[in-house]
Amino acid sequence: MSAIKSTLARKAVKATAKHSAHGAASKLKRDRVRSATLLGLGVAFGALAGWFAGRGASDGSSVGVGA
Repeated sequence: MSAIKSTLARKAVKATAKHSAHGAASKLKRDRVRSATLLGLGVAFGALAGWFAGRGASDGSSVGVGA
């Protein structure tokens, strides 16, 4: 049963990635400046969130766990 779940999960991830790539390419064609700005902001906020998550995990405390 877990093989079926992992296969379905892999297919879902692949379909989502293809859909996202197609949407990004389509938006980039229509409005380059806005797309580049939003993509840059998304990358910056994602990197910042990852950095905060990494800092929180490295000091031994975990975020969101009330202890």
